[in-house]
Amino acid sequence: MNVIHSVELHLPGDKLPGYYAQIVKGIANTVTLLDRDKTLLFVTSEAEAAEIENFVQHYRVETDRGIWLALEESWEVNERKFEDYGVRTRSGSRYLDLHLAAVMELSSGGGDSELAQALEQCEEHSAAKQHKEGRQLLAVDREQIELIEGIARAYRCRADLLL
Repeated sequence: MNVIHSVELHLPGDKLPGYYAQIVKGIANTVTLLDRDKTLLFVTSEAEAAEIENFVQHYRVETDRGIWLALEESWEVNERKFEDYGVRTRSGSRYLDLHLAAVMELSSGGGDSELAQALEQCEEHSAAKQHKEGRQLLAVDREQIELIEGIARAYRCRADLLL
């Protein structure tokens, strides 16, 4: 799983469009951006996020930091819920906000577990899911971790928090 960082720029509304272009050009000369969604910039490390923040201080731009999971192609998103927990950029990349969502792994708890039924019920609450190499991963609201754990117990399965 590829965890990345973001910096959201809160640009002043009273500036000309060239002002924003100047800032973005300066940032691009400072760090390598992985991707962006309007004023939300994605980078690989906390250090790069700090470099962006230091650079935009000169322009008196306020920022917010974030931590995200870059979703691989094998992740299926729940179109009804995904936008509440993530973004899809113009390049088609999908990122899950780890301040809002958690990634959990569901697995069989033994011989009498009912993993298929547990997954079916848990997937109703998920923003995205991945079934890969025997792993069943779900991206759920952080406030629903206990709910997912309870569903897993009811079907004699395990639910482990990964991120």
